[in-house]
Amino acid sequence: MQQIIDRTEQKLKYFQNRLKQAEFIERPSRRRILTAEAQVEIHSAHLESLRNELHKFERLQSGGIRLRPTTQNELRRIWGWINLPGIRDSLYTEKISFEIFVEDWQRWVENVETHALSIETRSTRLLLGFMLLRCNADVVAVEFVLIHPGYRARGYGTDALTEAVRYAFEKLNAVHITLQVSSDNAAALTCFENAGFQYLGYTDVNVPVYTMGVERSEWENDGPDNPTDEQIASPRLHATLQEFLK
Repeated sequence: MQQIIDRTEQKLKYFQNRLKQAEFIERPSRRRILTAEAQVEIHSAHLESLRNELHKFERLQSGGIRLRPTTQNELRRIWGWINLPGIRDSLYTEKISFEIFVEDWQRWVENVETHALSIETRSTRLLLGFMLLRCNADVVAVEFVLIHPGYRARGYGTDALTEAVRYAFEKLNAVHITLQVSSDNAAALTCFENAGFQYLGYTDVNVPVYTMGVERSEWENDGPDNPTDEQIASPRLHATLQEFLK
């Protein structure tokens, strides 16, 4: 499959270069431009489809996602990822030193209501990211989740959130799991939706954010086509984004 991807990338680059050449020609052939544009669109779509299939194979080979307590020897790598531009604001307001991060981690470990978890593949034990969960009575809140930059847009984020839901309900005995996400973070919204999170609310105080969540009763049921008597009698507390905006 990688060879097919490489060949498709070469074809895509060829037609992209034909379009660039046309910009420097005084009277370019309109027919050739249209042909090149069509080929660019075709090969781009084909390439995206092939990459998605390759990522699925990679995830199947990895055996899925596992969450476990973060160990001290992993902290420096995670600290480096957290301080990358565009990520740091999700957990800290400014760049922090490694020593401060270690102190924070030690406080998280000592607090029974906080769970600092590493995200890794089950079979290869590859460290993919970091997640911070906080428990409050029967509610678990996803405070922070990070996937290694090299493994984003491959479905690992959705897998990690799906595993977080299972972890919250089976390991932490939660009734609800919730999180908040910026309304303009389209990639995160898609990830959370794919993991089964529904829209609970919207606030626009300092930064516009959605509150999303999953209920244990919905997670345990057989699916929307087989609702329980309790679900038929009680209205849903949350909805998809389209329903929510209506």
